[in-house]
Parts: sequence; structure tokens; C-alpha cells
Amino acid sequence: MQLITVLGTGRYEETCYTWQGKDHTTKFVAKALCHFFEPSVVKVLVTKEARDAHLENLKNSLGDQITVTPVDIPSGRSETEIWEIFDAVVDSVEANSQIIFDITHSWRSIPMFVLLASAFLRKAKNVDIQGVYYGAWDRDQPKAPILDLTPTIKLLDWLTATDKFIATGSSVELARILSGIQRELHQQRAESRPTRLINLSSNIKAISESIDLVRSNDLIDQSARLQRMSSQGIKSELGIFAKPFELLFEQIQDDYGQFALDESEIQDDALILQKQFLLIRWYVIKGLSAQAILLSREWIISSLLVSENIKYSNKDERDPIEKQLGAMIGEQRDLEQPVARHTNANDLSAIWSTITNYRNDIAHAGERSIPTSAARIHRYVKEDLINDLSQLFPQFVS
Repeated sequence: MQLITVLGTGRYEETCYTWQGKDHTTKFVAKALCHFFEPSVVKVLVTKEARDAHLENLKNSLGDQITVTPVDIPSGRSETEIWEIFDAVVDSVEANSQIIFDITHSWRSIPMFVLLASAFLRKAKNVDIQGVYYGAWDRDQPKAPILDLTPTIKLLDWLTATDKFIATGSSVELARILSGIQRELHQQRAESRPTRLINLSSNIKAISESIDLVRSNDLIDQSARLQRMSSQGIKSELGIFAKPFELLFEQIQDDYGQFALDESEIQDDALILQKQFLLIRWYVIKGLSAQAILLSREWIISSLLVSENIKYSNKDERDPIEKQLGAMIGEQRDLEQPVARHTNANDLSAIWSTITNYRNDIAHAGERSIPTSAARIHRYVKEDLINDLSQLFPQFVS
């Protein structure tokens, strides 16, 4: 394990640092951390001024048992120097290594850069950040507690997962963090442990996977289940064990809740088609063009079946409808097909042809003699898809 520490230029005074009931007296918090955690290597981020002022004293304090490697950094006075600090931190850490960070002594906003770089290392180099620490020295206090700031790294995980949810609607990463909290606390046999987070995690993960794989019926069921969960009980646990998620919970319920139907509504095919249309529109907003096209094609078939008072889920009836639609396009197209009586035949033919062409292009990964460009598919979904579907079956648009 390695310790990454930062030296500043201030006047260091001897103090007694404390950690979990243990004491160690020294001028340098890095030496106290070496005493408590026993790293084999210490890498010291130093400006020229800090190197001249304290590096040799730190080396002498640590002795010959620990390898000390200085890493030169600028003072961070410009954007260029900020990136130089970032590069220095990243380059000083090997992939797959175990690291603890000390951000006690440093100049200006360098600790923030080091903290952000450490978060990047976790993902880019698979680095195991075992702790981030700060020695809370106070001239007027006899002892200086070492504070564990590791949760700040976890907050950045929340930030990444939240950004993914807001941008794409995917809550898989949020679910992973939630379930991890409950499992970790139970493994530690903590005195206070959550009991609802794994169930909530499983639910929102199932919703997200249903959205990803265009499983609208599963989405309706799972969204209804989320609405039935005890909001008060969940919020209580979130407030204690997963504070960042507490701020998101209502947004997630609202975002996914629009797809829910209760038991009295689940047999109403018209309502289900309305929920599917909401999902198509949601795909469009989130820029998920492939899912929007896939569901739109099936939605047209379902809408025609329901217009005929046939269950949209009737597998035996879907094939004949699809064949009728196919007969309306091509060189020998027949606009007198029975399905045409439910909407404008020319519009139906043109929209079905376009969506089917794009659907086939997506399903075959563009491996066609004349593939459609990704930009063209995205443009159609963004600009025309919702309007096209709305004009075909306005009765199923909510």
C-alpha cells in the first residue's frame, strides 16, 4: 500500500495525532499515518517552495524503513498548472494499486485537485482508494484527530451515477451503490443497518433494465411496484444511510411513476398503449433512438389490433396485421388493406415503411447493402417520430 501526501510551506509544529484510540506525536501528519496504516511507500507532492522548506525533514522523520519519493508539482496558479498537478498525481500511481491519500498540508486549492484526481484513478486505473485523511490540527487543542474523508470519494460516485440517471434515465449505477451500502453494513455487523435498500435497489434496477431492453409490460409492473413501496420507511433509511439518494428518490418515483398502472387499469389495452407512447416519447427525450424505433414499430401493430377490439398481446393476430402493413408498401402496394380503415392509408404506409426500414437497419447493425446513417435515424427520431405516431393514432396518445 502507498501513501500519497502533500507538503506545504507552513510552519509545522509537533502535535499528538489520534486515530481510533491510538496516538502518535510528530510534526508531520504523514508520519502519523505511516504509524497507523504502515504503507510501504510514501509519495510526496511538493512545490519547489515546499521541497526546500520541509522535504528533507520529512524524510528524516520517516527514517530508512519507508521509501520516500518526491513528486514535483506547480503551485496551481493557472489552468495549465492545475492540469500539471492532475497529471503528476495520475502518473505517480500504478494501475491496480492500493492507495491512501493525505490532504492535510498543501497550498491553496491543491487538495481539491488531488481529491478529484484520486476519484479519476479509481475508474481509469482500477486503483483501490482505501482512505482519504485530514489531520485536524488546532493550536489550542492538545490532540489533533485524523478525519476520514473517504466518503467524499463515494460522493463523487453518487455524482456520476446521478448524472447518468438524469442524462439517460438509467438507474443501474444508483442501484449498485444502494445495494452495496446495505451489504457492507450487514457484513460489518454494524449496530444500525438498513433493511429496505436492497429491495429498492432491485426494483429500480429492474425498471432500468426493462427500459434498456424495451420491455414495456415489465416496466409497467415494476413502476407500479415502486409506487407501492413505503415512501416514509424508505426515506427514513435513505436519510441515514444514503443521503445523496434521498434527494433523488422523489425524482425517480416521478420519472418512472408515469409508466405505472394499478391493478384496476392493467387490463385496459388503451391505457397500456398510452403508457407505451409515453415511453417512446421518453426515449426520444433521452436520445435513445434505437429503443424508440423498436417500440414504435410494435406500437403501430398494437394500436391497429386494439382499434379492431383485439387484445394487442394476441400473438396469433399480430402476424396478419403485420402482413397487411407490408402489403401497403413496395412496388405493388395495396392501400385497400383492412388496417387502412383506422387511419389515413397513405400516412400509415409512409410511416410504417420509414420505421420498418430504420428498425431493420438497427436490428442488422447496419449490415445492409445500403445502410442508413446513424445521423439520419437520430434526426428522424428527434424531429418527426412523435408527430408521425400522434397523427396515426391520436386516441392512444397521452
